[in-house]
Amino acid sequence: MTEYPIVQILSNFATQVANFVPNVISAIILLVIGLVVGKIAGRVTKEVVVRSRVEKYITEGRKLPVSLADILSVIVRWWIYLAFITAALSREVLGIPTLAEWIARINAFIPNVVGAVVIMVVGYAIGEYIRQQIERSATLHAGIVARVVYFFILYVAVAMALPVLGIPATLVNAILLAIVGSISLGLAIAIGLGLKDVIAEAARSYLGTRKKRRR
Repeated sequence: MTEYPIVQILSNFATQVANFVPNVISAIILLVIGLVVGKIAGRVTKEVVVRSRVEKYITEGRKLPVSLADILSVIVRWWIYLAFITAALSREVLGIPTLAEWIARINAFIPNVVGAVVIMVVGYAIGEYIRQQIERSATLHAGIVARVVYFFILYVAVAMALPVLGIPATLVNAILLAIVGSISLGLAIAIGLGLKDVIAEAARSYLGTRKKRRR
């Protein structure tokens, strides 16, 4: 019996659909499991951060626009979501390896973001603690010294966090040098203007003394 081309095409299509349906079902199951696991992990992360009172210690009761607990919860949740999405798109399930590899690269970068956030938070906490201790010491120029030490610690934290994100720390160094140079120039101009009259008076006094000696 001779088969018509249209019949052959429909037969092949039906075979492909029948073979692909189990993969679609597997992908849906993976996505549902990932959704459930991600939500549970996000809630657990938020609960742990809230109960540890880390954010309260760091912010000293000041309310931030976005809480640290919410940030970490979202990061953990989406890290799990992307892991299951990658599995669903893999060659063995839906057979979209290119997209799966692209999402896997993004997912692999998330731990770096978490590491950078942790470094920044720890640096901020240490800087804030040392700043308070210096200010409470009530020594000479304690306020200025406290701020200088605080910003220096923040700079060190940023310089340590950027390489974790793949950003060279030389960028921060260049920005810091520009800021320090601008501040130094401003101080030099301010001091020069402030001492202008003093220097002029000292010069007149010196010249007057020289003239008296010559007489």
